[in-house]
Amino acid sequence: MKPKKILKNTFKTLGYDLVRLDGGLGYGSAENELLKLIKEANVDLILDIGANKGQFGKAMFNFGYSGRILSFEPLTKMYKVLVEESKKYSNWSVYEQCAIGDKETVTTINISNLVGNSSVLPIKSTKYNVGNSHYIEKEDVKQITLTTLNENKNVTNAENIFIKMDVQGFEHYILNTLKDVNYNIVGFYIEMSLVKLYDGQEDYLYICNLLKKLGYDLVYIIPESIRNQRMIQCNGVFLHNSLSYK
Repeated sequence: MKPKKILKNTFKTLGYDLVRLDGGLGYGSAENELLKLIKEANVDLILDIGANKGQFGKAMFNFGYSGRILSFEPLTKMYKVLVEESKKYSNWSVYEQCAIGDKETVTTINISNLVGNSSVLPIKSTKYNVGNSHYIEKEDVKQITLTTLNENKNVTNAENIFIKMDVQGFEHYILNTLKDVNYNIVGFYIEMSLVKLYDGQEDYLYICNLLKKLGYDLVYIIPESIRNQRMIQCNGVFLHNSLSYK
């Protein structure tokens, strides 16, 4: 038996598997799967919407992304950490503290004890939601739209923009402003729910159909959350139809 197979079998007996970071599409790590598609689309700017502490940005740079990232985060505590993390990379910028939605206004974010579940929307009661997730406080923040960025130099200087979106049920509100942007968006990486976890949220099928109408095809899916033996959330990769299945 080859050493590689022996090693893989040994790990399997311990409950683990070995995966090539740069395996072919479908055989590598989630970060590399996404990065392959981003490179294929010649992305030179990622808009990181719902950046939290900067986990996504760090992962992209650590796995070889060499373009620029512009991150957005509404919550004060997370924003401060995000700014410090971004300073470690010359091509990572952080926009002023704000949320992104369907209009320019001031909005209220419900902050969860599990900060990643914080949302503008109320948490929906379902057995598939995180059992101990609940709101503990609120924060009023500035809200902008994708069209607010029409004159932003980071955006206007980019040729091919890719949008990562992790906004806890608020995806369709943001996407409804897409028709009014004047910059070139080549794709999206969006956390989608198979089960509605927030009141007012739309599910994966609505998001897929909305983006299809706007000219983007779903080309790849990466699992995100599984509870009670069911996939609850996944990350969908969408590319403009000029890049998807031509």
